[in-house]
Amino acid sequence: MSQYNKLETGQVVLSTCGRDVGKLQMVLEILDDSYVLVVDGKQRKIEKPKKKKIKHLQKYNKKLQLENLTDKKLRYMLNNLKKEDQDKDVQRSY
Repeated sequence: MSQYNKLETGQVVLSTCGRDVGKLQMVLEILDDSYVLVVDGKQRKIEKPKKKKIKHLQKYNKKLQLENLTDKKLRYMLNNLKKEDQDKDVQRSY
């Protein structure tokens, strides 16, 4: 069993392949050993998640709460994570 299969619902991931490459998303549901459903609150809303191969995702060490989750809240949380990563990259460059 590889590290990719250790994804959980609510797990934040980074897309590494496809049209959504480089975008942060959240795992909404695990379908099987190879596929999950991901959402980002903008292009892929909670009502219409994207089926994505697990091997095309990079795991983040962050998990979001699924209770009372809306697309707006999801976008806000993912944007904050993205800004934190950008701030860390800027600090590393000095």
